[in-house]
Amino acid sequence: MAALENKGVSRRDFLTGAAALAGGLAAVSAIPAAAHAEEAGVIGDWAADGSKAVAVAPSKDTNASASDGTYREHDAAAFPANDATAIEPRKVPDAWDYECDVVVVGAGGGGLNAAARAAELGASVICVESMASWGGNAQSAGMCGILGGYSKQEEKRFAFPSYPFDPKALTDWAMDEYHYAADPKLIYKIACEGGHSLDWMADCGVKWRLGEVPVYVAPKNSTLDHHVLKMKDATDAMYDYGVSKGVEFIFRCPAEALVQDETGRIVGLVAKQDFQHEVYIHASKGVILTAGGFCNNKALLDRYIPTAAMGCASSYLVGGETGECFRMGLGVGADVSGFNSSASFDGGVDWQAEGGQWARFLYDGMTQLSRQPWLTIDRAGNRLRYMDSRVGEDGANAIYALGDLATIQMVPPGHRSYIIFDANYEDHLAGFAQEHCRKLITPDLEQIDKVPEHYRDWHHGVQDAIDADVLKRRDTLEELEADLGFAKGVLTDAVAKWNECCEKGEDDFLYPMPPEWLHAITTPPFYGCRIGGNLYGTKAGLLINDQMQVVGTNGLVIPGLYAGWHTAGGACGENSYIGDPILGSLMGDVGLAFCGGYLCGTSVIDNEF
Repeated sequence: MAALENKGVSRRDFLTGAAALAGGLAAVSAIPAAAHAEEAGVIGDWAADGSKAVAVAPSKDTNASASDGTYREHDAAAFPANDATAIEPRKVPDAWDYECDVVVVGAGGGGLNAAARAAELGASVICVESMASWGGNAQSAGMCGILGGYSKQEEKRFAFPSYPFDPKALTDWAMDEYHYAADPKLIYKIACEGGHSLDWMADCGVKWRLGEVPVYVAPKNSTLDHHVLKMKDATDAMYDYGVSKGVEFIFRCPAEALVQDETGRIVGLVAKQDFQHEVYIHASKGVILTAGGFCNNKALLDRYIPTAAMGCASSYLVGGETGECFRMGLGVGADVSGFNSSASFDGGVDWQAEGGQWARFLYDGMTQLSRQPWLTIDRAGNRLRYMDSRVGEDGANAIYALGDLATIQMVPPGHRSYIIFDANYEDHLAGFAQEHCRKLITPDLEQIDKVPEHYRDWHHGVQDAIDADVLKRRDTLEELEADLGFAKGVLTDAVAKWNECCEKGEDDFLYPMPPEWLHAITTPPFYGCRIGGNLYGTKAGLLINDQMQVVGTNGLVIPGLYAGWHTAGGACGENSYIGDPILGSLMGDVGLAFCGGYLCGTSVIDNEF
């Protein structure tokens, strides 16, 4: 296996020997191969009888949703939001339906922590959630990252960027990575409190997997995939803790508007209980918005994150992220932070171009197949660099490949890239040996139950794509060239040059593929697919200060209004496809939500009581 010196890694090389875990589904984390004693060259045991042959069942109509709402139906009605207009606040009613000190919007990772923390500190709390259960997007996540300040890190004598942990040093590093486009006071707050929030969650009953700490120091030749934290377990524990502290949860109750009094203070919320009856909830001390960003609201993406709207080929199928909280903030005059900043994975498959939907389940066979090191070109036929996710000598930098490659795939003309391979593609997959979120989905993966049953065999997703002509299968390269929209000769010339390299066994590209990945494209049928990024988080959001208070366009705090991530922005810089560092935030995507909720729950008590 080639070591990572072939990657040409960036200035982040000093991460050698340490890694922060970042957002992603635990379903992609594999049990060590030795546990299955697989035959060399076989990717998983996907056939019931253990053979290599697979009978692919007919495609299903939907990504079947779990009864508890973990997955939503894969149809257009599940994503109705396409509106960037502000949601105007309501006036104070003559009578309130509910009374509390604090109301929290959203029962995902951030909302659960905000509600539990505020209740623990003495507030009466109501938490409304549009879905039928708690957990939100966090319940399908698999990783939580922390770069410093967590007590258990002392056992590994680890901190970043140096030991012992220094939040100022971490802030300096992060601001440099963000090109000084973020709020240093807010970054410093995360650095100081991020580790404390994980200690607090542990005290509340969250048991990190196998007793491991939620920070990982990568020894050589190891894989991060085996150190995944089960965020579903964490959300369950935080829900139980919130209930024990008196939080009243109201499910199937989406927020509709903020309530603002004549002084400009936010004093409550209008929600639609059971999706039918409007209720007015009086929150005398504050409202906390934590119900996510706007990954599935194309109008908001076009206005605030145009690079994501253009470059990302798809958005992963989530429980929310349609932007209502953001729009409610706009309605009361909130400013916006993190313009044009998003977080993306590589391998977004362009279903929309073929009449499909923008939102897709993040891990299916076609997505995984598109993340492998095939011949990848832009519309002019130019080769594109591939970022290796094999751990090799350094487990730290490999994780960056997931996000950095998304940028590479989105920046060419037309904001699309193209993967090309031939009929022998399945013979090459074992040799690619990609890790992290690039593993093919097979029934032997850990937490495979989080994947819709239909997609637990990667072949099913690939067949879906072929049937929809998203993955184009053609008898000749000329047909494939025309049907993918290339000018005549562009694809055929690129393939000819690629085949010459394969025949020589040496890649002449500026960022060469290792010899074992050079597979000529000669055997029909030929396959091609449009790809871009796979949007998994918007990093633009309501402007907040280091107290998590929402700030208006006049520069003043909007009284009584708080926001956690990902409703809030400011945790990463401007103009970033990926929102680095660590695939979208200082703590990894899910970790930031948990931390933000903890900070919101603490700050509302500090400032309002």
